[in-house]
Amino acid sequence: MRTCFYKNFKAANYRNTMKQLSRLLLLLLLTVPSYAFSQNLAQRKADIDALKISIITTKAELTPDEGKAFWPVYNEYEAEKNSIKRERRQKAQEARANIDNLSDKDIDDLLQNDFMLRQRELDIDKKYFEKFKKVLPLKKVAKVYAAEDQFKRELLKRLRDQGD
Repeated sequence: MRTCFYKNFKAANYRNTMKQLSRLLLLLLLTVPSYAFSQNLAQRKADIDALKISIITTKAELTPDEGKAFWPVYNEYEAEKNSIKRERRQKAQEARANIDNLSDKDIDDLLQNDFMLRQRELDIDKKYFEKFKKVLPLKKVAKVYAAEDQFKRELLKRLRDQGD
């Protein structure tokens, strides 16, 4: 009788251990790809940032001293702009998902809010234009804006080429 109990206990223990191992394996299989994806995403963002810095530095012909003064201001500028862009994108996604269920007043409110956010973006552009002029000659500020446009075109081109 003791051996029968021991066999049942051993078999039950084995099943529990296998269930736990299966769950652990499943958890690992689910988390590893998401970790790899986030690593890949972080690497892609770093590559894009490096491309942007390279294009702006080259096209605006920034000296090392100008770069030291310019990049901290530019990084603040981008952080403020990106915050508003995220908010605009989120609200636009919500609106697209619910557009048929919204009243005219809700739609008007959404559009008015979008106009307000775009105005805030413009205000940020104006504010940082003044800050850029304090750290760079005006011609180089103009070259920075032109370089930003070139960066956007280059990024779109690379994304298109990647899709082919």
